[in-house]
Amino acid sequence: MSSSKKKKGGSIRVLVADDHDIVRYGICSVIDASDDIEVVCEASSGREAIEQFHKMKPDVCIIDITMPELNGVETTRTILEQDPDARILILTMHTDEEYLNQVLNAGASGYMLKNSDRDELLGSIRAVYRGEKAFSQTISKMMTERYVRNIRKPKELQDTGKASVTRRELEIIRLIAEGHTSTEISEILFISPRTVDTHRANLMSKLDIKNAAGLVRYAIENKLIDPSSGKEGNGRNQS
Repeated sequence: MSSSKKKKGGSIRVLVADDHDIVRYGICSVIDASDDIEVVCEASSGREAIEQFHKMKPDVCIIDITMPELNGVETTRTILEQDPDARILILTMHTDEEYLNQVLNAGASGYMLKNSDRDELLGSIRAVYRGEKAFSQTISKMMTERYVRNIRKPKELQDTGKASVTRRELEIIRLIAEGHTSTEISEILFISPRTVDTHRANLMSKLDIKNAAGLVRYAIENKLIDPSSGKEGNGRNQS
C-alpha cells in the first residue's frame, strides 16, 4: 500500500502483517494518514512478514498473532533471533493472558488490541520506535492485576525444596494437571508436542514422579491449581 501524501524524510517505516486483507487495509489507512509514519511493506502470513522484514528493513513491525504458516509469536521470535534490534508491536484481538505471556517471552516490544483508537495505535508505534514498551490500557490492567496476584502468593513452587522448576515447567505442570493433552498444550504454548513430552519427562525425572497422576497431585499440593480442577483419574489420554 502506498501513501497518498508525501511523507517527511524522517518518517517511521512500518511493516504491517495480518492475514485479513480488510483489517490490514484499515491499519495501513490509519498509519498512512499520519504525518510521521508510513507503511513500507505488508504481509499476509508469518513467513511473508519475515521475508519483507529482511527486504525492507522497517523501523517497526506490526504483527497479528493468528496468521497462517507461522503465527505472530513464532514470527516475532524468528525476526528477533535474526535481528535482536528489531522492534515489534503485536496488534491483535486476543486478551488472553496466555497469549500475552507468549508474546512477552518472544521479546515483542508491545501488545495492542485491534479496538485501540487511532491516537493510541499511532502513539504505540512511536513509543516502540523510541525503544519503549507499549500496551493497550486493557493489557496494562491485566499485567498489573497479574503482578499483584503473584506477589500475594504465599509460596512459590521453586521454594518447595524438592527441585528447581522453571517457569515453562510450571506452565506444563499446570496444564497437565488441568487435563490437557500434549497436543493441546503445544497449541496453547506455541511449542511442539515433542517439546511438551520432553518437558514432562524432565519433570518426572527431576521431581521423582512416575506418571501424570503424580504431576496432578504435585500441582495440587503446591497450589498450582484448585484441587477440584485436577483431572486425576478421569481417564483422559495424556499422550
